[in-house]
Amino acid sequence: MEDWDDLYRETTEYFGADPDPSLVRFADHLDPSRTVLDIGCGQGRNTMYLARRGFAVDALDPSQVALDQLAAECADEDLSIRYIHGTFQDLGETGRDYGGILVFGLIPVLTRPEVTDLVRAIGTHLGQGGIVFITAFGTWDPDCTSRPTGGSPGDRSMDPAPRDRGRTYLEPGELVVLFRNFDEIHSWEGLTPVHRHGGGPPERHGRAEAVLRR
Repeated sequence: MEDWDDLYRETTEYFGADPDPSLVRFADHLDPSRTVLDIGCGQGRNTMYLARRGFAVDALDPSQVALDQLAAECADEDLSIRYIHGTFQDLGETGRDYGGILVFGLIPVLTRPEVTDLVRAIGTHLGQGGIVFITAFGTWDPDCTSRPTGGSPGDRSMDPAPRDRGRTYLEPGELVVLFRNFDEIHSWEGLTPVHRHGGGPPERHGRAEAVLRR
């Protein structure tokens, strides 16, 4: 986690200040009486968006630096945010009945087995009628230029990510298939606008996004 801690220390808005557009567009599908879990909340742009709308949010991240920055940003506001230092693997096997789970930007930095574990964890902790917001990178990403020799579709790409982290790319349509028992509210695949992370170079991602109801 030192790598992420360093990135967050470099800038307080590494992934920007605005909430994810899909969350803004479909937040009204969430039940405001139920707690939302933000997995990999980072510096909290999505957590703060919901908390400022009156939601109770559990902000989960393995970077203590990010959680401390989020807490400092919200210190003068009366927001219902619980800060949890850890990963989705630390949630345990007892379901928590969340009304919503946010997973923005996490799949690209997971291995294939971890993606499977993530889907299982969402199924365990998202309550009936709950909404999952989730994004991934797809094989149409400009950086997805190589595959492991003999690998099957959707295998982890060998392309380097920032700071030499590997990336996992999903095949077209695969994100929704991972949640085949959920009802689809929204899905989209395409290219993001050109943007920067912190002081890094311009980037453009092949993105898959979905909003799904259990």
